[in-house]
Amino acid sequence: MRKGGLGQLVGILLLIGLVLMIVKWALITIAILAVPFGIWFVYDRVSAAKKRAAEQDAVQGAADRRREIESLAVVDAAGGCGWCGSRLAHRDRLGMLVGPADFHRAEIEDAVRR
Repeated sequence: MRKGGLGQLVGILLLIGLVLMIVKWALITIAILAVPFGIWFVYDRVSAAKKRAAEQDAVQGAADRRREIESLAVVDAAGGCGWCGSRLAHRDRLGMLVGPADFHRAEIEDAVRR
């Protein structure tokens, strides 16, 4: 006679059933956890993208403001300083002629910071 014919078959079926039950439990657990973590993942990505866009807008806005303020410190059509309105040429400490942007650099930086 064969050893353990029916008993061995029942054991194999029980083992297969146990493996299937564990796999089913694991898949259900993954599905249950995937929903909240998936929502959190999407929310995190969207909020990070919005934050990045806001930071880029702030940097671009600061650059636009600096460009606008510095555009005032030029020699106007009448030959005067666009920043202070002086008709005399600006000179540095050594007496050399300098452009309005260089002469008013500290004032420009102060205006940009405000």
